[in-house]
Amino acid sequence: MPAGAEAGVGRRPRVLVTGAGGKTGRAVIAAVRERGALVRAVVRDGDRHRDLAAPGVELAVADQRDPAALTTALDGCDAVCAIAPNVSPDEVAMGSAVVTAATRAGVQRLCFHSVVHPQLSAMPHHADKGRVEEQVVESGLAWTILQPNAYLQNLAGYRDQLRAGHYRVPYATDRPSAMVDLREVAEVAARCLVDGLGIHATFELSGPASVTPDDIAAAAARQLGTEVVAARQDPADWAAANQQLPTHARERLHAMFVHYDRHGSPGDATVLRCLLGREPCGLDEVLGELLAV
Repeated sequence: MPAGAEAGVGRRPRVLVTGAGGKTGRAVIAAVRERGALVRAVVRDGDRHRDLAAPGVELAVADQRDPAALTTALDGCDAVCAIAPNVSPDEVAMGSAVVTAATRAGVQRLCFHSVVHPQLSAMPHHADKGRVEEQVVESGLAWTILQPNAYLQNLAGYRDQLRAGHYRVPYATDRPSAMVDLREVAEVAARCLVDGLGIHATFELSGPASVTPDDIAAAAARQLGTEVVAARQDPADWAAANQQLPTHARERLHAMFVHYDRHGSPGDATVLRCLLGREPCGLDEVLGELLAV
């Protein structure tokens, strides 16, 4: 049953999105709006994210760790998309809070934004999402769990490097990652939240090909018409060079890079291909858009 169907024919469903100020939250908001639903966007700093306010989108200031604040924010909502800040040390507390709040507010539909391979204890922020998945499954709600791989849009942070002819990453340049288009992840989330897709389902969302940093450099070279070379930075050297980051973020990212250095982040696009009903976007298409900006 689509979100909000019980509230009356013709009523536009309202979806609450936590972590709304980040790139994932913004992508989900855009996809939910495209499906005709209203959005309540939860942020911690309303002034910082005032640009989110738009027709059909209202801001709600709340701490994701606070069940009472989330319960208030959920008033009048039909579904919730739970997105925690990247590598947050409070991921488990946030997951518990949103499950508690949804139960108290009587909001049955919950879509939890997890991550590919949440069973990997070598990456604490992945493992924390696995612990939240357990709470979600046991919640009694009509839940869906999304497990996306790394976003192709993350390459935007390397745009200047690529244009300068190099691509330096803190892991081996021959390790594969099935990177996925964030917009397609958001499209799946919106279908779950608004159309009722995937109740009690877990969807691994990976891109159509496993690409290495060497592949990314080669693709950028084709796009730019110039040589681009990928290079490995030792993960320990990356950690030493990024002391300005909060300790939890530096440690969790370092653990991720050590894992990537050994294994990459492989995945399979079968689930995403079936859900979309088309071939997912790949590296060349998304990288071409990023480099054209």
